[in-house]
Amino acid sequence: MLRNNLTGWIVRRAGLALLLAMGQPVVADQAVTRLTQSVEGPVASGSVISSQQLDQARVDAYATLEVAGSRQRATAQRFLPAHAAGQTFSIFDAQTVISRDDDADGYYHRLKVSFDADFSGGLAWVYAKLYLSLEGGPWNHYFTTDSFPIEADSSEDDYEVVTRLLDGYPSGYYDVLIELYDEDEALLVVNYGPYEDRDLSVLPLEDSYRDGDDGHGGGGAFSLGILLLGMFGLGRRYFVGRNGDGALSGKG
Repeated sequence: MLRNNLTGWIVRRAGLALLLAMGQPVVADQAVTRLTQSVEGPVASGSVISSQQLDQARVDAYATLEVAGSRQRATAQRFLPAHAAGQTFSIFDAQTVISRDDDADGYYHRLKVSFDADFSGGLAWVYAKLYLSLEGGPWNHYFTTDSFPIEADSSEDDYEVVTRLLDGYPSGYYDVLIELYDEDEALLVVNYGPYEDRDLSVLPLEDSYRDGDDGHGGGGAFSLGILLLGMFGLGRRYFVGRNGDGALSGKG
């Protein structure tokens, strides 16, 4: 099983690299799992999230990226109005910052989302779910924050999530959706996305593999493809050439 998985990974990666080198459009590989790394925290803490923190963060794997269909196919709670009687949750503002375009093609693989959530009832504990939509396609969940406190309309409780897109995100223009949940009730209380804030819309993004974040840069796709094809050829010769007692046969 491991042998088949390794061979399949090499073939997929070699084919993608060759398509990139030839300038061919890349369609999302429906067999590739989306991978991200994210670091989170309150903005008011004054701590600056470093590249090293992000690169060492846990790798999160999610379902395959959906690139077509209606945005109405989001989470089951997407359109449910929910808030405690007489108390209102809201998001006052959100901002995004994109960074790291290693191959200088205009698409970035790092995304920071910060937002200011408010609660009319005073102090509340909340958490947020973040989604990305590729060029009008369905909302795809990519991160859930820890619980954090918000208080009235304070501007000191802004929260931020910095994410590195690792794999499974084709080059394109993405929108961001923030779902805010009341921790006490585990209830969706706010939907905040590109229709509420243009800072969450039309962000040129791609995963770090497509961005050449492996050290090869933008011009390394072709050489990487040749290398992977060579690895595949050697691996195939090794596996096929083994005889029954585990020794390599002399056949070329």
